Amino acid sequence: MHKQLETVRLLLQTKLSAREIASAVGLSKTTVGRYRALLIFKRLTWDDVRGWSPAQIDTNLNKARRGNKVRDPLNVAALHDELAATGLTLQVWHEDYLRAMRPGTAYSYSSIHRKLHAYRKTLPTFMHMEHRPGEKVLVDFSGLQASYLDVTTRKRVPVTVFVGVLGGSSYTFVDAIASQSVPEVMAAHARMFAFFGGVPHVVVPDNAKSFMTKPGPGGTPQRDYEDLARHYGLTIAATRVYHPKDKAKVEAGVKFVQQHVLRRLNTLTLYSLEEVRERIEALLPQINARPMGNREPSRTDRFNSFERRTLRPLPALPYEYAEVRTGVKVDGGYHILVEHHRYSVPHALTGQRVDVRLTADCVEVFHEQRLVAKHARSGVIGGLTTTPAHQLPAHRAQTDRNPEALKAWAATQGPTIKRFVHGLFEQDRPYMGLRPADQVKTFVSRYGAAAVERALKDFPSLELANATALKRKLSIQAKEGATPRQPARSKNALGPGSFTPAKRHSDEHPDPFE
Repeated sequence: MHKQLETVRLLLQTKLSAREIASAVGLSKTTVGRYRALLIFKRLTWDDVRGWSPAQIDTNLNKARRGNKVRDPLNVAALHDELAATGLTLQVWHEDYLRAMRPGTAYSYSSIHRKLHAYRKTLPTFMHMEHRPGEKVLVDFSGLQASYLDVTTRKRVPVTVFVGVLGGSSYTFVDAIASQSVPEVMAAHARMFAFFGGVPHVVVPDNAKSFMTKPGPGGTPQRDYEDLARHYGLTIAATRVYHPKDKAKVEAGVKFVQQHVLRRLNTLTLYSLEEVRERIEALLPQINARPMGNREPSRTDRFNSFERRTLRPLPALPYEYAEVRTGVKVDGGYHILVEHHRYSVPHALTGQRVDVRLTADCVEVFHEQRLVAKHARSGVIGGLTTTPAHQLPAHRAQTDRNPEALKAWAATQGPTIKRFVHGLFEQDRPYMGLRPADQVKTFVSRYGAAAVERALKDFPSLELANATALKRKLSIQAKEGATPRQPARSKNALGPGSFTPAKRHSDEHPDPFE
């Protein structure tokens, strides 16, 4: 007989106590007492209940089950993978899980912990990776992001967190970058090596698109990533796809950063990317100084004791990201168009194709892998940057034909030439002095600066001099063998530097007064 039915029979047909009946049927004394009270309240006899099934007894004598709700099944394998990917602790995950579940349908923390522990025991064993000091740096992004408040839009702006971990000592670098774009990631690498004060031999990246165009150990790194590797003398050794244990060091480093850096940052209100980066820089010495598990020395102690000295020296200059554009055509005016601005190249390259390397402040032009031009980068849209040496001689002469250029040239030829040329442009219409200044430049190239200086000194005043008279004097000096002018013999001579009429050649026009 069912023990609940037997309990009812003993209650209705005997005078045994609740304790004695409980002992006889194996129920609790409390349950037996509750059955007795219900039988009396409902005025039931043995004849009434003799034919009841266990379900009827349960319905009439037992409390209804609370809600009778069915829990959703828990995918323990998926939970294990999620915790591994995000770096969350089970406690944090369970808090979010409770908020998402309906009341009464969630598993308790202890229940999930037991299930997860049992599942992990079924996983295959793994091999501990050996990392020699100074050999590798492992880099990755945190799944959890930092953020700051934009004061203009009053919205939270997410910030990508870059993590680098040295393989030997687990010494950790953390940086905040605006996104996972290639320029941002390359700049983070440069700051990381500066933080370490040296460079290892190998960089082990994740298979993110910022690092690899084709994932896996035999994949293809980004061209800019290869450029960075060449600058620092690094070898790129990407991990296998879907094998997080290949980079267990940085996975642990990311989790460590999430727990000890991001949790602190997320309690603060920061207002710019620079402020986020400054706060991380302040926290780095603290987190690296924390003792590691199993009472091992801290990351800083391990780095200083054996890994710092194994790193190779930094190059003279940090890496600067550069965008490379290939096959840019040189136009008919021997310039190339880059970001709506034109830059000159040697005129012999007109119509040919060149490669352009762009940095934040420099434009470098290569032809057949040889540097042929270098300019400071300009932000002037529609502007023109020209190096005179790139121009054709005629074009260069035309470029130099302006008042400032001619005055600068005259200052290098002699004091009298300088005063004369400067005087040509001291008028209401300065450009009227361009042609006579050009003529002076021609005279200097034909007769020499010393001859032009002597000829100009023959004028009583430079205000009375002009290009035609100067040409006549220079011609006479040249025919006389450019001998120095002799002092005047007349007692009325004006002396050195005075003006005398130009003397005609005696064979052509004899002077009757001689």
